[in-house]
Amino acid sequence: MSEGTVNVNPGRTVATDRPWWLSLLLRGPAGSVPARVALTVLILVGAALAVYSGYIHLYLWGRQPFPYKDVPTIGPLFLVQGIVAILIGLFVAISRRLFAVLIGTGLMVVSVAALVYDVEVGMFGFKDSFSVPYATSTLYEEIVGAVLLLIAACVLAWPAVTGRSARSVRAR
Repeated sequence: MSEGTVNVNPGRTVATDRPWWLSLLLRGPAGSVPARVALTVLILVGAALAVYSGYIHLYLWGRQPFPYKDVPTIGPLFLVQGIVAILIGLFVAISRRLFAVLIGTGLMVVSVAALVYDVEVGMFGFKDSFSVPYATSTLYEEIVGAVLLLIAACVLAWPAVTGRSARSVRAR
């Protein structure tokens, strides 16, 4: 296959003007029906965990007895995190494309890192604790979401990456 073609089915290619890396990023679930269903479920569960993470951030921002909205700098960041996580989670679930799954994975990884950093070091003059409501459960939920989305990203990218590597070797 040349750079301007995409393998649709075994033995059948379709011409495209896209570079290989763009085709890779736009890749969605493919293969047999059970494989597509399994990958779609994996993506949807990861996306649902991103949405849930956003919901928890919004809840902590304004609905608990000591809301984070009253904490300078952290409060607005909780609001942004809540809204963005819900939007990205929905985007991942709707598109099911590699680039969206990677964005969702990044969101979850950054959320985990921010929580751990905030508890261990502190941010913007505020230090959190794992003993506050939802901190530990949110940490585990975001780790699981990141792992599921990372697995889904690897599965989506694997055929294209291995196919690209084989083509590169044959071209030499």
